[in-house]
Amino acid sequence: SGIPVIKEPQFTMITKDINGSEGPVFDTKGRFYAVAPMEAADENREPGQFTDGIAGKLYQVDLDSGVKQVVWTPHFDGYGGRPAGCQSDHEDNIWIADMRLGLLKYNVEGNCKQFGKVDTDGEPLNGGNDLVFDRDGNLWFTGPGSPIAPSPEDRETIFTEPSGRIYCLPKGGEVPIKVDDNFMFCNGIAVSGNMLLVAETVKNQIIAYDITGPGKVKNRRLWAKVPKPAGNGGPDGMDFDETGRLLVANYGASHIEVYPPGGSQEPIVRLKCPFKTLSNLHFARNSNICYVTEHDNGGVWKFEWDCKGAPMYCDT
Repeated sequence: SGIPVIKEPQFTMITKDINGSEGPVFDTKGRFYAVAPMEAADENREPGQFTDGIAGKLYQVDLDSGVKQVVWTPHFDGYGGRPAGCQSDHEDNIWIADMRLGLLKYNVEGNCKQFGKVDTDGEPLNGGNDLVFDRDGNLWFTGPGSPIAPSPEDRETIFTEPSGRIYCLPKGGEVPIKVDDNFMFCNGIAVSGNMLLVAETVKNQIIAYDITGPGKVKNRRLWAKVPKPAGNGGPDGMDFDETGRLLVANYGASHIEVYPPGGSQEPIVRLKCPFKTLSNLHFARNSNICYVTEHDNGGVWKFEWDCKGAPMYCDT
């Protein structure tokens, strides 16, 4: 394996001040959303609302003007959320992996839903971090750490103990299936054909599985190693391009790491970014323009890749 090629694309900032900027996504109408998991609740809120002060938000962003508006502040049974990953389905529902509330569905008409406080084993669901539909419409998501509210939030042992789990909500299902566990902060997740990839942030690696059915996998294996940042961080959100290469937001490392379709011990290309803490990326539909979220500025940026992104489930 050779030395990775370093490239420095031209990045353009779209907007900023989305606290903990994450979850960039397009619906089928071209509407763009991102989430702010780190936003706090209003000091003078009603008693019993946003009990622990957490009030993450879903934003819609106008990509021409950069103007952003809050379209949803998730709240269930007295608790707010920390929305992280987002995906759209064919009906333009935005499905959200939420670190406090698990798995959520936002509907433009306002018919929002929380899916399952427990998994099919009856165990409390871990908070969700990122998610992806396979080609059959099953929804796979990562649950890196502590159980959802009302359990107290844990932002420490989730990085030091292998408490991360992978889940799948079968198409049309109501209760997530626990697929696998024993991850050190499982984070980004991506699908290509019947291959499922999971970023294991703390171990700076990407794990692959073969999907054999809804909630069923085999052949867990190391697929890629990710360059370790100087401080905390590692592989975060990731997506495929149309040639089957994987683009990975390497949080804390100021680079998007690019891997060949079969994975590798190191990236083949490193894309240098004008920010350090990139959290996720998502291609515009049928386009080579890639949108990136980052925590330095709470920003959303765009750059041009050398080919189009792979179609997402909602594009097919």
